[in-house]
Formats: sequence, C-alpha cells, structure tokens
Amino acid sequence: MTFVDDRPETSVQALNALNDDFLYFNVAGSGPTFPIAQRAAEAYRTWMNGVGMFSHVGYESYNAELSATRADLASFIGDPEGASRIALAQSATDGLNTLIASLPLEPGALIVTTAEEHPAALLPVYRRQDRGDRVRVVALHDDERFLADVAQAFNDGAQAIVLSLVSCRTGRRLPVEAAAKLAREAGAISVVDCAQALGQIPVDVRALGVDAMVFLGHKWLHGPLATGATWIADPGRWTPSRVGWRSRADHDLEGHMTLNDDATRFEIGTVDVAAFVGIRQALAVHRALGAWVGRRVKELRTRVLAAVSELPLDLLGRADDPTGIVVVQPRSGGAAEIVQRAWDEDRVVIKHVGDQSMDAIRISFWALHRDADVDRLSAVLAKQLTVRA
Repeated sequence: MTFVDDRPETSVQALNALNDDFLYFNVAGSGPTFPIAQRAAEAYRTWMNGVGMFSHVGYESYNAELSATRADLASFIGDPEGASRIALAQSATDGLNTLIASLPLEPGALIVTTAEEHPAALLPVYRRQDRGDRVRVVALHDDERFLADVAQAFNDGAQAIVLSLVSCRTGRRLPVEAAAKLAREAGAISVVDCAQALGQIPVDVRALGVDAMVFLGHKWLHGPLATGATWIADPGRWTPSRVGWRSRADHDLEGHMTLNDDATRFEIGTVDVAAFVGIRQALAVHRALGAWVGRRVKELRTRVLAAVSELPLDLLGRADDPTGIVVVQPRSGGAAEIVQRAWDEDRVVIKHVGDQSMDAIRISFWALHRDADVDRLSAVLAKQLTVRA
C-alpha cells in the first residue's frame, strides 16, 4: 500500500492550506503544511492505527517508511546514495542539540559560531561551556570580513564551527562553502543549520563541503510539524550523547552496547512515522515544482524590495540574497508595535525580530504568494508606519 503521490497536483489552489481571511508572511516561522502532505500523513496514521504499530505488519511498515524517508531526504540534499548518513529527528532544534552535544572535540575546545544563529543553535553551543569548552561568536558584516574572522578563530585553535546557510535574522545566505573549507584545512568540524534554506533555495550537501547538516520539515518544505533530520558525513566519527533502543545494534545486561554504524545511532526511540510520510509527500511536491520555486521567490523578492524601498524602512539583509526573507528596520522604531497592529487592524501576519542589537520586521514569503498579496502588505506597512510617525 502506498500513501505518497509521486505526481501531485501543484496548483496554488491545491497547495495553499490557509484560510482566505488574512495574509501570512511568516513562512520562516512555519510553512504551513501542504494539504496533500497533511492528507498523506493522516491516511497513514489511520491505517497504522488499524493494524497496530507494533504488530508484525505495522512494525515492518514503520521501518520501511522511515527508511524510505531517509533515502528521499538524502537524495533531495544532493547525496542520492546517502540514506545511511541521515538520522531522523523531531526538529532542527532536536538535531542541533544532538549534534552539538556529541561534537568529537578535545577538552576545552574553542567553538566558533555566528551572531546570525537561531537560539536552537546558539543555546546548545553555549551549553558546551558547562564542560569547559569556549565559544566565540562572530558577527556577520560583509563576507570577506566574516571569513577573515572565521579564519582567525581557526588560527586560534577553534575545533568546530556552527553556522546557518540562511540567516533567520536577516535572510542572508552565508558563505558556508568557504567557511567549511577553512574548517577542513584546520582539521575542524563544520555543522550547518539549513532550517531556513531547504525548500526555498537549492541545497547540495556535497557542494557545501560540510561535516554535518541539520534541517526540518515545517518551514520551507511545507511538511508536517515535529519532523527534521541530520546528515552526517561520517557517522562513525561521532559518539551520540543520547542513546535509545533505536540507536543500538546490540546490548547486554553488563552494560555493553554496540551502536549502529550508520547515522541511525542518533535516533533514540519511537517517532510519529505518519509525519515522516507527510514529509515524503512534501518532497514529491518540491520535485514536481522544481526550479520554479526559486524563480518565483526571486520575482516576489524584487516586488517586496521595491515596496519597502518607498517606505521609511532600512533593509538589514542584502538585496541580491536569493531568499524569501526580507528584514527591515523602521527608522522611527516600534517594530513590535507595528507587527501587532498589522495583525489587529489588517489581519496581516509578519514577524518582529528584536534583541539588544536590532528592532526589526521580518517578512517571509514563498512561491505561493501572489503579487496582489505583496501589494496589500505594502499598503498595510505604509499605513502602520504613518500611524507610528
């Protein structure tokens, strides 16, 4: 029995899950899930409930669907023979915690990361300080200066770097290939967070040249919540900090265990297999859409940038970044207030991004957005900025 349609309908009407009484510009927060992916997950969940997950029939299917998901994900990121290098996770946060806690480093290691990172990466990196490791956070200015700072960290003995392919804070595409090359030359490990990349820009893990990569299903892939995965170039190099019944090939009552020799050594226990069926369906949609996604995001980005250029807003990213994330800072401040009023008064969802260094508005869009949606967003921002002024 198959639950994944390899030739899905890809019209906007078929793929749009949202009600039509508001506008949604927070894809960088959550997709939402394609209806066809939701249906695939629910159909499988219903079937599995009927046969019993740990019956002979159910358990065989459970393992087969997870294996198929690993293979599909590996192929989607440019490693078609790399299913053994994929470990399934509950989210990017789950994967990052697992990998960062398991980094094979010497005691007191220096770990370099960036100021662009989501707390899902920063907090596990900071947690390494509890075991005596050191952390250096590098700011992202221009790429040349950023890479010089990264190179200096490796000259100072850094043993690992953790960075995003696409920044959740500014939408910038970071120079991951060059940073990973610096890491390799220093004998260090590179871990890349692709949560804001996979599904909106091409991701080729071999071309990136990284040691490990983390991604999830519910943002730009438009898959179900609570799905994610890690790709690890050499799983045997890492000893998981957490283990469970799915991690091991064998164990005994004297405490000996043999971990799986592939990336499943990072998988711990029972997962919602139906959600991963939904991910496979979402990947089938993306394969059908192909390069159109990137072209359409570029068109929409041009339209969004033209709209915000007419308003008292400062762009925090770069105009030529290939992403559906545009982050702008109101010159008069009050970004959080503007975001809230846009929802309360105009039913438009945008995101406030703020900390000690920024008070900004994140606009994130995907290929399903229409030109008219951007025009309405522009009008709402113009209105709310006038009120603020």
